[in-house]
Amino acid sequence: MPRKIPIREQIREAGGFYNWFNATLIRLAGPPQLGEGKGTPCSRCGEYKADHIDRDGALHCPHP
Repeated sequence: MPRKIPIREQIREAGGFYNWFNATLIRLAGPPQLGEGKGTPCSRCGEYKADHIDRDGALHCPHP
């Protein structure tokens, strides 16, 4: 059975706590989900609210 490395050594080898934590989190949860980044969908039509902004900056749902 391989020797278990103490947590302090693991953090030091990773280059610090942040790098160790980030690598551990990615290993457990997987890579981040990347998308178009348009924000939340409209409650009326389901399209993204970013598509509803007029030239004057007002929010307007094009679907009745």
